[in-house]
Amino acid sequence: MYKRQGHLEVKKGGELRETTILFADIRGFTTMSESYEPQIVVDALNEYFERMVEIVFRYEGTLDKFIGDEMMVLFGSPVTHSDDPSRAVRAALEMQAALGAINERHAARELPPFEIGIGINTGEVVAGYIGSSQALEYTVIGDPVNTGSRLCSLAKPGQTLVSEGTAEKLGNAFALNELPPEKVKGKAQPIRVFELLGPAART
Repeated sequence: MYKRQGHLEVKKGGELRETTILFADIRGFTTMSESYEPQIVVDALNEYFERMVEIVFRYEGTLDKFIGDEMMVLFGSPVTHSDDPSRAVRAALEMQAALGAINERHAARELPPFEIGIGINTGEVVAGYIGSSQALEYTVIGDPVNTGSRLCSLAKPGQTLVSEGTAEKLGNAFALNELPPEKVKGKAQPIRVFELLGPAART
């Protein structure tokens, strides 16, 4: 868990916290990693993560972890803001937009473009330091995390999907397009899914 600024209090055990979880995953990265020299792949991935994390920190999100070419980001744990869902969505929009400049540099080096799918969910999770006495890591666990990951897996290249729980907290600030309900692992009933289109048009 990484946070650029702010003071964190280390507490033993966990606590329930409403958190917005953002997952972002590069589409087709396995194919690229198999087709190019390892150093080229690592350099491209590091450049991408550098830019994405910069955006996350600007919206005061917390980088939970990297999972291969996927990143998991928290808004609301351990630091809470009244507009955490909005911060997550604004960060997602900027992350998608930032790929343009990254891919221009890829084209100059004859590398394939990066396209990402993003999933965002909001819910009550257990947050705390988890691990052994020798290696503790701050993270969140619970069904909302799994749902956020499933949304990321469903997202097409260049698409950001948000859950009903997140959409309800955004008010009218963003344009959302409701998609057909999706059956996801761990849920008895299909969940409502919304595609993030951008900021709402001003009237």
